[in-house]
Amino acid sequence: MHCISNKCVVGTIICSALVSAMLLCMDVRNGLARPTVYPTGTTIFNPTKAQDGVFIMAVHPEYVAIIDRNGNEYNRWNIEKNHANARARLIKNGNLLLASTYIDLSGSGAFTESHQTIIRELTWDGKKVWEYTVPKELDWHNDVIKLKNGNILFTAYTPVPKEYLAKIKDVDIPWWGAIKRSKANMRGDVLMEIDPKTGKTVSEWKTWEHLDLNMFSPMCPANDWTHVNSIQELPENKWYDGGDKRFTPGNLLVNPRNLDEFYIIDRKTGKVVWSGGHSYKTGLQHCHEPQMIEKGLPGAGNIILFDNGLFPKTRDRVGQTALIELNPVSGEIEWMYETKGYSNMHFFSKTMGSESRLPNGNTFISEDNAGRLFEVTHDPKNPEGGEIVWEYVMPSFSQRSRIYLEDYCPQLKSIKRSCKPYAVVPPANADFHVPSAAK
Repeated sequence: MHCISNKCVVGTIICSALVSAMLLCMDVRNGLARPTVYPTGTTIFNPTKAQDGVFIMAVHPEYVAIIDRNGNEYNRWNIEKNHANARARLIKNGNLLLASTYIDLSGSGAFTESHQTIIRELTWDGKKVWEYTVPKELDWHNDVIKLKNGNILFTAYTPVPKEYLAKIKDVDIPWWGAIKRSKANMRGDVLMEIDPKTGKTVSEWKTWEHLDLNMFSPMCPANDWTHVNSIQELPENKWYDGGDKRFTPGNLLVNPRNLDEFYIIDRKTGKVVWSGGHSYKTGLQHCHEPQMIEKGLPGAGNIILFDNGLFPKTRDRVGQTALIELNPVSGEIEWMYETKGYSNMHFFSKTMGSESRLPNGNTFISEDNAGRLFEVTHDPKNPEGGEIVWEYVMPSFSQRSRIYLEDYCPQLKSIKRSCKPYAVVPPANADFHVPSAAK
């Protein structure tokens, strides 16, 4: 197995606890400090530099919408009021793959004890094609995809069997103290592949059978071991074409967030054949959505990822997210986007987040906690890595919103746009005032 990052269990310092406390005390709904009043909709748009011919799938807590660059809405799928934690993906036939979890509306607003989840496919006009209820012994979370074979793959929490719990050791971490993991009711993840037509299980992949149970994040609850938050079926790529079978198309790129390392799983054997991360400012900090860039796009074969920066181990990365493009063979960072400056909070989502490479070389970013969707150029000479050429601010947080080319599916092709794309130039913040307010 090839590994380009050190598996370090105890490499933390005393400031980590202080940083963690600071981050967790921020606004719990949006995940970062922000004004009470802020603009929504399209706030920046440079049509000459942004990728043309696209639509955005904005995933709100209550609905999923298809919008254009200027915020005009063309389609909407509602999410039931008693559901939350939605994950949505547009399928090539124009249908929506949607997973969401029941919540208790009796007054607490908390998730139900069973966390029962419904996965369904909906047509463009909202009609149900099929529906699958995740078994109660599983606790779905974070991702669901449709495989090329037509089956559905999702990740879910489930208890680690007792015979595996016996392998877990308690540890003493400098500056932290004793961690009694052997006494925890440990949960791992299972990747479940189902046939949507029959609801029958096709295959299962269990983290405790393939990953080191004594590799963990001391920042996380002892029972939350792996916390897999994204899955990608590897596309065709140059590495496989060159003879590297680790990158066989169809293998799975999975991200156990809490281990600060992500893996490629061989679909035939179930073995972990590659593991990776980066070493920038002490490495991954609870990242989301590592994805191999598809053929035909700039950077094809590299892996881009949304590194949240939730639990930094150094003071020079306090509350700072970085978007990173990684060469999976050399381990080198080939491009990154992060905002600069003292006490930098201009790009930070403590949880969630996603990204995708566009044909013109730009990168779409969903800064979920802030509800900010934006696009940056690919400019290594820019101190931050690129220029923001489009920005859209949602009235609430986002749930991994995505961008699609207008020829992605028949329904997007047939949309008649409300207007031609027009530039949006924001006022200078120092000069902007609410109407009728003092100047």
